[in-house]
Amino acid sequence: MKLRPRQQQMLDFIRRYQRERGYPPTLREIGAAVGISSTSVVNYNLERLEAMGFLIRNRETSRGLRLIEPEDMDGLESEPVVFGGEAAVRAVPFYGAIAAGLPIPVPEDPMAVAETVMVPEMLLSRSGEAFALRVRGHSMVDALVDDGDIVLVRSQPRVENGEMAVVEILEPPEQAGATLKRFYEHDGSIELRAASPDPAYKTPFVFRPDQVRVHGKVVGVLRRYD
Repeated sequence: MKLRPRQQQMLDFIRRYQRERGYPPTLREIGAAVGISSTSVVNYNLERLEAMGFLIRNRETSRGLRLIEPEDMDGLESEPVVFGGEAAVRAVPFYGAIAAGLPIPVPEDPMAVAETVMVPEMLLSRSGEAFALRVRGHSMVDALVDDGDIVLVRSQPRVENGEMAVVEILEPPEQAGATLKRFYEHDGSIELRAASPDPAYKTPFVFRPDQVRVHGKVVGVLRRYD
């Protein structure tokens, strides 16, 4: 699947912008970065990138972009996508709710949770364990994750800066619990950032490394439209 040079520039800029700031750029910022003055031309190219499977868009927000990174696809390019046939699915443990806002309590024994969610294999990584959580709150809407969505999480103890992660806050006790945020580590501290235009979520959580525990990286989102 060959991209035009300008489309590749757009993808590179979106990826760099999001890693540096923790949220995606607007159409005008993308256009300015790649030398396109017309937002309609930017929009056209984003639609092409979405159709080719490089990103997902939420047109109801000004920063409603999420890149689909190669590690999220894990070998899908070598396998055909079959429509109309029986899709391979996997039962993924469902651990309950995760807060996209203030932390919520972590289940005492997540492995004892019997409920599962059936997830298409194509949405999951081939390596590592996975689990599912239902999102509570609106602090990650600019990352295309909203209240009521189910996030699919690959279990791993570390994530890269800017990635969306399930993080358990161990202390202080009044903040203890699990939360869904963009993860950043710098200057000997851990910063957990929301992705929302709401001023209420503007201030990030900041902790020492020993005060938090990473449980995994978000690799997919399931949403029901009524």
